[in-house]
Amino acid sequence: MAAMPEAVRTAIERLMVEHCRNVDVLEDIDRLIALFTEDAVADMTAIGVPLIEGRAALADFYAGVFANLSHSFHLIGNCRAESWDGKVGTMSAYVIGMGQPRAGARVEMQVRYVMECIETTGGWRCRRYTVTPMMPLGG
Repeated sequence: MAAMPEAVRTAIERLMVEHCRNVDVLEDIDRLIALFTEDAVADMTAIGVPLIEGRAALADFYAGVFANLSHSFHLIGNCRAESWDGKVGTMSAYVIGMGQPRAGARVEMQVRYVMECIETTGGWRCRRYTVTPMMPLGG
């Protein structure tokens, strides 16, 4: 793997943080979805979410998340450059995510995010987002 330039690493790390922040405020789906390419794929199948393909499907998914949660919290760390080929950068991070549904018990997960990103005319965008559990998932 070629070394990921620091400017690329910083841009992708900021994208990951912005993703978490936008989910946590539970307000602006358009701002959240703008972090992804039109043909983005979100693979959260390892945590029980069907594969999501395309920005429109992501918007539908997050609309459901926003409608069902009253509170959301993400703590992101251990960001690591995984690969860089001169155009595509992939980073991983460990994330503790918590959500309080409007009805029901709070959910907490310790997961690993992997974001494969490309630079577009609008800045860096995620084209593949993968979430895998780091600890066993609760009920």
